[in-house]
Amino acid sequence: DWRGRGTAWLVFALVAAAAYGNFYVYDSIGPVADLLQRERGFSDTQIGMLNAIYSLPNVVLVLVGGLLVDRFGAARVAVGTAAVCLVGSMLTAFSPEFAGMAAGRLLFGIGAETLLIALTVAIVDYFAGGNLAFAMGLNLAISRAGSFSADMSPSWFASAYAQGWQPPLVIAMLLAAASLA
Repeated sequence: DWRGRGTAWLVFALVAAAAYGNFYVYDSIGPVADLLQRERGFSDTQIGMLNAIYSLPNVVLVLVGGLLVDRFGAARVAVGTAAVCLVGSMLTAFSPEFAGMAAGRLLFGIGAETLLIALTVAIVDYFAGGNLAFAMGLNLAISRAGSFSADMSPSWFASAYAQGWQPPLVIAMLLAAASLA
């Protein structure tokens, strides 16, 4: 049925866009690390913490996230966790101190992995009848394109990086907003 397949691919496009933004935000710290060190005096340890703190809640919370998706459904959990990710990216982009940025990254981490579980379940829900592995692989490829985009962002958004550490993180926040939308 072409309508069923059309709906599945529409859902896929939305899922892939959300995953792209999620991976971009996750990798957005690396390209601004030098700026954070120069402009804010962050140490290598602090930069590492901004990346590592994302993983801390997910040692256990991904299990809770799976239960939440099973109980409330992929769509509801995806919207809720995308909102949490957006708030976390906002804190990261607009916090004047390291502690606020770290709290933002922690909050982003709390939402991000459960968001990815919900997005994966959405793919399974729409592609269980066929093309499931292809859809999952394509989603992962698009997600990795988000990481690649964040890593390339100093070239693509050179004018934002020329203005300091904050504009590139605002770009990441806007991608988190697009993921929620």
